[in-house]
Amino acid sequence: MYKQRITGCLAIVILIAVFTRASAQREFGGMYTKERIANLRNNCDKYVWGKKLQTKAIANAKHWITISDEQLWGMVPGQALPRCIDVTLDRRKGKTKAIGCLVCGKKIFSFGNYPYEPDILNKPWKLTCPSCHNVFPTNDFGKYYQSGIDETGVFNPAKADRKLLYNTAHPDPKDPLHMFGVDDGYGYIDKDDQPHRFIGYFTYKYWDYLLNGIALLADAYLYTGDKIYAHKAAILLDRIADVYPDMEWKPYADAGWYNSDGGSNLGKIGGSISETGLAQSMATSYDKILSGTENDQQLYQFLLQQSKKYKLKSEKGTRKLLVDNIDEGILRTAFQAVLSKKIRGNQGMHQLTVATCAIALNTAPETTEWLDWLFSSTGGNIPWLMVNTMDHDGSTDEGAPNYTFLWGKMIARLADELKHYPAYTHHDIFKEFPHITPAFLLPYRLAIHGKAIPNSGDSGATGLVSSSGVDPQFMAQGYRYTRDPEIAVAAYKSNGNSAEVLGRDIYAADPDALSREIKQVAENTKVVPQNGYLVSGFGLAVLGADNKSSISLALNYGRTIKHAHPDMLNFDIWGFNNWLAPDQGYPEFATNWPSNQEWTGSTLSHNTVLVNKTPQKEIWSGKINFFKQLNGFAAVEIDGKKAYPGLKTYTRTMCLISSDSNAYAVDIVRVAGGDDHVYGFHGPPGLVNSEGLNLQLQTTGTYAGVNIEKGAKAAEGNFPIGYSYLYNVRADKNPPAQFMLDWKAAAGYRNVSDKDDIHLRYYALNQSADVALADGDPPQNKPGNPRKLDYVLIHNQGNNLNSTFVSVIEPYKTRPFIKSVKRLDDGKSTYVYLKVELMNGNTDLVLYNSLTDKTIKLANGPSMNGMVGYVRENDGKALAGALINGTSLAYNNFTLHSTGPLTGKVVTMNKQLSGGGWIVVDTKLPTDGSLNGQPIMVAANSERDACYTITSVEKYNNGSKIFCGPISFVRGSGESPKQYLYDFDEGAPFQIPSHAIWDSNITKE
Repeated sequence: MYKQRITGCLAIVILIAVFTRASAQREFGGMYTKERIANLRNNCDKYVWGKKLQTKAIANAKHWITISDEQLWGMVPGQALPRCIDVTLDRRKGKTKAIGCLVCGKKIFSFGNYPYEPDILNKPWKLTCPSCHNVFPTNDFGKYYQSGIDETGVFNPAKADRKLLYNTAHPDPKDPLHMFGVDDGYGYIDKDDQPHRFIGYFTYKYWDYLLNGIALLADAYLYTGDKIYAHKAAILLDRIADVYPDMEWKPYADAGWYNSDGGSNLGKIGGSISETGLAQSMATSYDKILSGTENDQQLYQFLLQQSKKYKLKSEKGTRKLLVDNIDEGILRTAFQAVLSKKIRGNQGMHQLTVATCAIALNTAPETTEWLDWLFSSTGGNIPWLMVNTMDHDGSTDEGAPNYTFLWGKMIARLADELKHYPAYTHHDIFKEFPHITPAFLLPYRLAIHGKAIPNSGDSGATGLVSSSGVDPQFMAQGYRYTRDPEIAVAAYKSNGNSAEVLGRDIYAADPDALSREIKQVAENTKVVPQNGYLVSGFGLAVLGADNKSSISLALNYGRTIKHAHPDMLNFDIWGFNNWLAPDQGYPEFATNWPSNQEWTGSTLSHNTVLVNKTPQKEIWSGKINFFKQLNGFAAVEIDGKKAYPGLKTYTRTMCLISSDSNAYAVDIVRVAGGDDHVYGFHGPPGLVNSEGLNLQLQTTGTYAGVNIEKGAKAAEGNFPIGYSYLYNVRADKNPPAQFMLDWKAAAGYRNVSDKDDIHLRYYALNQSADVALADGDPPQNKPGNPRKLDYVLIHNQGNNLNSTFVSVIEPYKTRPFIKSVKRLDDGKSTYVYLKVELMNGNTDLVLYNSLTDKTIKLANGPSMNGMVGYVRENDGKALAGALINGTSLAYNNFTLHSTGPLTGKVVTMNKQLSGGGWIVVDTKLPTDGSLNGQPIMVAANSERDACYTITSVEKYNNGSKIFCGPISFVRGSGESPKQYLYDFDEGAPFQIPSHAIWDSNITKE
């Protein structure tokens, strides 16, 4: 026993010695191993595309190897050189938030949130206004900076020569402009006590430039094996390791400076959010160049000389000291900063920082401990986040597209890094959390016709047409780990119907193996085009025309929390390659900002209904009542009353009806409860004409009142949020029950050219107390945003209101295709009956019945038992028809019959994260494929909507088994490990909407 104990102790000692030696003497980083680097260089020799990448890497790093070692070392600034992300943003209480350029003022905002783009190389320490082209600061800061370099090699303001602080264009001290625009690093203070932090902003950009230079050097080393690149990068990284432990953002934040810190005032070089990327960049570059620092005596000697020349905290002179310094000064410092929240971003960002640093450290047991931290409930908390924040679409608790994509993309990158680090075996994210699969498809599914992701919440810009979130390589990565053919098809299609370079891994022995597989899968998988669909976890309903017009409706009913806006039931119209009822998108600044809180981020700025003069509540999701995408006809109804908890009803029903090469929308919004309802809508920027209204110009003030100026704060003036941002008010105090508005999209708006003649015509079909047209400005610091948008505001007021806002919306080019629109019900019934005459001679009859158990019988018109009915006729002869959630629709000699909604109860369901989403129900359902693609709505037990798309149905005992794809019904953690909460419970009732459709040119469905 004694001998065994001695042997065990010796083994531990030897193991510790090995680990210690590995830490000091490791040749490679954990990610960029000998094998992977060798594969990369072999692929550069073997393939033309590899050689091109190698040549590009060399060219990108060319400038950096021309800089002397001493100059490189001196390029790294220290803590005393301030940095900030904006020149004039000021956190100090009572100060103007942003005042623009020192000379041309707010004109600069038309160039974006962060308009200054310094030319670091050719104009050091200078910012040029892109609007007026004045250059700031006016002093020679470079000379002043050099005068302040102290015995530690960093800038010390106390040592700097303040006699150098003057406007070099006005050197005479008696000149009134002698000190104009002069910045000592801490900003120029103007006559109104407003700071202009030219050097702070330059330094923020300078750090990006510096770390990008290191990354370029690191890539050049990987591609070539030439140690000169690693040598130069190592000098910069070692010097950063000297200063990084002392870097603190908080002193500048406390003084009112801005950076990306989420309001925490914490950070290192930058704010805590942006620091995640800075730390990742440094760790990745270090991992890449580590093997290139072997046997570089010139490097070690240079660093030793610098340590003798300056008073430095760390010893220099050997490779071990170099590695120890960077390990300690960058990697361990970054990890400790994560623990203290000085590095902390949106979920996924700081977790990825830890993983990148841990793998670059590549030292046992530390690396394993850091990676374990990622999965700890007191650390990165990945299991809890995966279970509690990721819904069945792979979206998160964020409602803005770009923000909700972030967690999926970050966690996938992290999981990929762990896959490439086989030394870590404790967790495999793809195996433990297979419900990540839908996250790879989410951006692709949100892009309308693959072209445009809605600009909802803090995302995009006003009317921006962009699918930038759709990343074919991200989807290829998803296919690599899931082998889901739907992901392969999506990657292939979004890559221009090509598998070229998809999943290419230059670090692999066979870099294009995955690309070949994706090509084979995509070209042999039958895909049925979807004009309309639900993304029910995220909360988006898309209705699409079934003709060449590509007209679509995008109806939002998802999050109104975090980076989302309080815009439940908001919608936009896609037509002629433009958004025609555009969301304002990203606000001027996504922070405590007046125009964000009271306008862009308010309910009133959206196409929805404001109730009781109060913005909507923050909620997770609305609820689908039904959804149908049929040939020539599509319809959806959303229940959004959670956004206004005191209401009896808050629903929007929309139909999209195709006609020849176009389509129009029917919009029915029902609001029951409250005493004030304002239906708001706006078209594209441009001229708006009205028919039927007697509009009178309000010569002063805003929608908030004749004495309330534009932009006044609601709380200070005791008026509703958003009202003061609507100006140039034209009102009709006694409006008719029907009127028409026509917006003509202005040339220059996004994809609209001088030759286009794009219109959006709006038919209002309900009585109201008053109607107003007013102008509202989208954010003016986003390039391409229009100057203003024209809003229509339809207002009702009274005790216990019951409003039904009805409209028909027609997008068209040059000539309208609708001849006339009439509402034939009395406006007081529980149903709506519309007659739409088309220019081609056809007439559409549209019925909506809020009481589905009541049969509607109309004299000389259709009769219906159901929720939505549609008949297209010509001279009394039916040409087409559709019935949703009903049993019968009749018109003259035309009749449609249906079973009505399919209902029953859930018997059981898959309760695991793996295995996909399947539900066993007590009802015998069709197994002929007729339900594939249809939604099933289950009564939810939480704030989420338990609505899923059916992929297949099979018989199961006395009922049916429904499959809903590679999703999970888990919505949260239970009291013990692997005990979960679910979107719905066993025994919950379900409904599958029914339909019947007929077209004289198409067989009956």
